[in-house]
Amino acid sequence: MNTNIRSLLGALSKTLNLINPEMQYHHEQTAYLAYQIARKLGLDEEALYLVLNASLLHDIGDVAVLPQGQMSFQEEETQEERQRIARIGANMLRDIDGFQDVAYIIEVNQDPYSGYRNALPLFLLNREAQIIHLADFVASALSKDTAVLNQVKRIVAEAEELSGTEFCPDAVTALKEISDMEYLWMDLSLNPTYMFAQLGPLRIVPLEKLVIFTSLISRVIDFRSPFTAMHSAGVAATARELARLSGMTQEECLMMEAAGNLHDIGKLRVPNAILEKPGKLTEEEFNVMREHPYYTSMILQDVEGFEKIAKWAAYHHEKLNGKGYPFHLRAEELDEGCRIMAVADIFSAITEVRPYRKGMNKEQAQKVLLENAERGEICKKTVDLLMSHYDEVDAVREKKSREIGKRYYASLGLEEPD
Repeated sequence: MNTNIRSLLGALSKTLNLINPEMQYHHEQTAYLAYQIARKLGLDEEALYLVLNASLLHDIGDVAVLPQGQMSFQEEETQEERQRIARIGANMLRDIDGFQDVAYIIEVNQDPYSGYRNALPLFLLNREAQIIHLADFVASALSKDTAVLNQVKRIVAEAEELSGTEFCPDAVTALKEISDMEYLWMDLSLNPTYMFAQLGPLRIVPLEKLVIFTSLISRVIDFRSPFTAMHSAGVAATARELARLSGMTQEECLMMEAAGNLHDIGKLRVPNAILEKPGKLTEEEFNVMREHPYYTSMILQDVEGFEKIAKWAAYHHEKLNGKGYPFHLRAEELDEGCRIMAVADIFSAITEVRPYRKGMNKEQAQKVLLENAERGEICKKTVDLLMSHYDEVDAVREKKSREIGKRYYASLGLEEPD
């Protein structure tokens, strides 16, 4: 299985756009402009990729903050609040292999340039962070109600006024020098994802690194709530273990783990009021919930090399009797990976703590899974495999869930509950 960084970054940007429709394309706009400024400043290819990754992820800390009602996109954020969100975002990434530099850039990307003036020249990661800080300002200053070319002089003038205090003078100079390129502003306003086509030769992503990348996306998905913070990791660990026990190849086991990390991408469009509701969902609320696998499919189906991963991730609510959702597939359309994922999702969900119940014990969980299998909803063979190795699989799920749970509370600077 081969995929490339261009496809993965495209999927990541689509994922971030699900979080809040009012922030549609903000991440891509910030990344596009940061990339153009960095190119103007002569940054090498590795630094450009670093800028691109960090700018796409620069405000992922919002995911952990916004749903808890502490602030909203509509409110004026203080510098202290922006810096706190940046620290949370950095903490979400710091322990992911290969993302340490990105985490540092995100941590300081809201710091004003004046904090660096006594440490000139501006080196390496602080330079990348300052480029993103300026690009974020410009993307936020764009108005959808005015033709973009009529905004250029105002935005550049505002940046120049803050040059040397809020923004790095070199970055502001680069912005001014590229500001007469009309196509750039049109891209920024209408087609910021065009930058992915400018990345030069495709970088193939090995499967092991792909799993790491999907674990990053799983945190974006799950860190909205303490009740979901561990779910994707638990599903991924369970699916990989069941795949191993069923005799799948090592490559397929890694693909199952990646699919588990990604299966709930679509839940980013589901309000937390529904996800965390302590009682039974109304028909209208459940209709919203039933949309989420469709969004998962929509995001993953265009990723190169993801034909199997996209199916395994998106079909986790399909049932063998055709009564699942949203595609209403039947047994003959659901391969072994789909069947394993459906069992892994149910198993992880019923053993986790939720707002409306405690996690089920072994006897209760086995009863639910066997009943589902007897009704023809999930695969009896896979359930029997889980029953035969229950303690082993549960230990793998619990270990991974606890690991991610600790990271969730550490990212927010909170103590983990007993």
